[in-house]
Amino acid sequence: MIRWLWLASALYALAAATLVTIHWMRWQTGVDTGVYTQVVLNTFNGFRSTFESGPHFAVHFSPLLGIFYPLVAITHSGLALELAQVVLVACVPVALYGFILPHIGEALALRVGFIALLYPPLAAIGVGEFHILACLPLLVIGALWALDRGRGGLFGLFAGMLLLVREDVLLELLVIGVVAGIVALRASHGVGKLFASPASRRLVGTASIGLGVAAGAVAVLYFGVIQPAFGHNGWYPLLYYRFGITRGSVGALAQPPVGPPPNPSASLLRQSFERFTYMLEAFVPLALLPFRTWWWSLAVPGLTIVLAATSASIWTMGSQYALLWAPWLLVATAVAVIQIRATLGEAAARRWTGAAIGLCLVFLIAINPMHLQYFFRSPYHDLVSAQQALACVPKGASVATHDEWFTHIAGANPRANGNVVTGVDYLVYADDYPDASFEREIKPKLQAEIAAGHVRVLCSFGSVKAYQRTVE
Repeated sequence: MIRWLWLASALYALAAATLVTIHWMRWQTGVDTGVYTQVVLNTFNGFRSTFESGPHFAVHFSPLLGIFYPLVAITHSGLALELAQVVLVACVPVALYGFILPHIGEALALRVGFIALLYPPLAAIGVGEFHILACLPLLVIGALWALDRGRGGLFGLFAGMLLLVREDVLLELLVIGVVAGIVALRASHGVGKLFASPASRRLVGTASIGLGVAAGAVAVLYFGVIQPAFGHNGWYPLLYYRFGITRGSVGALAQPPVGPPPNPSASLLRQSFERFTYMLEAFVPLALLPFRTWWWSLAVPGLTIVLAATSASIWTMGSQYALLWAPWLLVATAVAVIQIRATLGEAAARRWTGAAIGLCLVFLIAINPMHLQYFFRSPYHDLVSAQQALACVPKGASVATHDEWFTHIAGANPRANGNVVTGVDYLVYADDYPDASFEREIKPKLQAEIAAGHVRVLCSFGSVKAYQRTVE
């Protein structure tokens, strides 16, 4: 039976890889992939990127990015990271199947694997921009598998990698590890065959507490020492927790108000409703199975981090932040199936898993968080001119261009930057680029630089021009 899950996962990977490749070839891949391309290529040089103006540690604690260095060093392309993310997501259903197989049998384990494959919050990640959180589901399942099988060494490996994913993961591991560890040590029984013996529960308890304490220690090291050393303006992600003030809205605050003043009560009500629908999209596709066991509470720290944000981009389904809680809900779903099978029988477990598979399909069709329309929008109409203008720039020179074009050249030019007009020797921009932020923020600055004589046109192809800086 497992071959059907492998086949389905391979088809998902093929479809997702096709989408991200088409997106890449049309020069539409988002800026985050470009940033991480430069960061990974600078694994041995402080994880630096031109876009972030320094070490990535000022923004995030993600040493695990280094595992992608061979891949990007060989290809010098952000597409390699996109495809790696597709593979990471496609392997999650098989990993969950392998973890749960001894406890519920092949037929039910296969159904749990298909739930993971079709679960919209996870499936959407494979077609998004690359983020290191894509490693989290496999590491979580791998760590639990190692504990279940009594493989202390492998648990140590997976746990060590979990500590290197990102600082928000450290915070949730601190809470999960300590609380789950105490619960496991005090528990008098497991769930079916899962952690059924006292020895296995002691292993889970001590390992979980150890992981939580280690996560807390690394978090203190990062927030207390590493981040202040590199991030002189504070920890950037805090902007997402300041009553809606983000990098994109800071400039808008300086603009004179247009139209009637905003209604705070209406805004709060709208955001509350959006958070509620976000929760529905998290739990309903799983047929509310996680709520049949206390294991769903493992997702609470991640959900809290996401829902506490004042920027809606954090709790928009389809974004990377769903990975902070989605793996734990999938594990809770698998544990719930164990419990249903043990108490209500095989037939009941089949009905519940069938309902979850059906709901996942409904949500994928009706409320698809993959945002597929984004992939089928028209690319910039004259990429040939863009290529010619970029070819005017000396190889390896510092150059700024549109975010998506920056991503396309970031692997080949470590000095490339996106959507700035100062701090570089060359600029490549299209006058008619279809992007609201370019029209609102970058284009006026570019026109001011031209009017002041600080840059001159180096070459022009269609509406795309390459500029050379004449005054520092």
